[in-house]
Amino acid sequence: MDEITFKYLSAKRDLKPGRLYLLPKLHKLDPELIESVQQNPTLLKNVRIQGRPIVSLSGTVLERIGQYLDKFMLPAVVKQETHLRDSLEFINIIEKLQVKPDAYLVSFDIKEMYNNMSHVEMIDAVKHAWPTIIKCKHTILLPPLRYILELLKIVLENNEFMFNGKFYKTSTGVPMGNSLSLEITDLRVYEVLNSILRTFQHKQKISSLYRFRDDGFFIYNEGTDDEIAQFFEHANRQHALLKYTHAKSQTKKQFLDVLVFKGPRFRETGILDLTTFRKKTENYQYLERSSCHPSSTFRGIVKGEMLRFKRCSIDPVNLQTQYALFSERPI
Repeated sequence: MDEITFKYLSAKRDLKPGRLYLLPKLHKLDPELIESVQQNPTLLKNVRIQGRPIVSLSGTVLERIGQYLDKFMLPAVVKQETHLRDSLEFINIIEKLQVKPDAYLVSFDIKEMYNNMSHVEMIDAVKHAWPTIIKCKHTILLPPLRYILELLKIVLENNEFMFNGKFYKTSTGVPMGNSLSLEITDLRVYEVLNSILRTFQHKQKISSLYRFRDDGFFIYNEGTDDEIAQFFEHANRQHALLKYTHAKSQTKKQFLDVLVFKGPRFRETGILDLTTFRKKTENYQYLERSSCHPSSTFRGIVKGEMLRFKRCSIDPVNLQTQYALFSERPI
């Protein structure tokens, strides 16, 4: 370990326990229920809203260890052929992809991915990925595998946090809120998906499979509804805890913040059309305008959204509609 890294990891600082909080999954609500609440807000008090549990490890003893290990995991994850950095990379792939007229567009979700993997299998995934890790270019000195695994075990087995005045400790999975969690689960899920694909009887019909964290997308060629259902039944038998939900269509499918569909361009060239996808719960809340952030931050939000609309929309008319919806949003 170099001296700068050692000082970073061993620096004295005020430490505190992790803390659990929930992000409401408003987009999971039934569209009809959302519309009813919008018309009559008093109904909201009777609605049970799911929450996404986040354990913040900011300021904890594990925070910097996780950041340190993440430096070595991330380059290996990026090398996975199914890995997506963001929706822009997905768009760039779609722009070069020829799709057959009768192909299915399939999206899938890995349910509770971060909570449903054992510590042992994640440690094993790092061992299996080690040949790739040592070939990657790292900005800091890479320690021997035995030290990586020792630190990894410390992080995985000591995820402690406070909630409602009580202390808890996770026995499986990793907390969303630890910088290491994303990469360590990506390494393991990559192995699981490869195993599923290798053992599926119609694997030759699956193409262009890509994944961003727990969301995935692929093209199913010259197949049937039943075969797609068989694939996910097969997938759900491969791991004791990891389970999948999916949606399919031969016309259009949403993935991340992009809607891909068989429109005018597809009929002419075989390349899928694109537009920006909006959830029904989208209310354009970014940052409170009275915040003390510099004005450049607010300009950056507007510019960033305009660029996102432009890269997601190939139809000029649709693009102008996206601009109008953003500019006319309620304040």
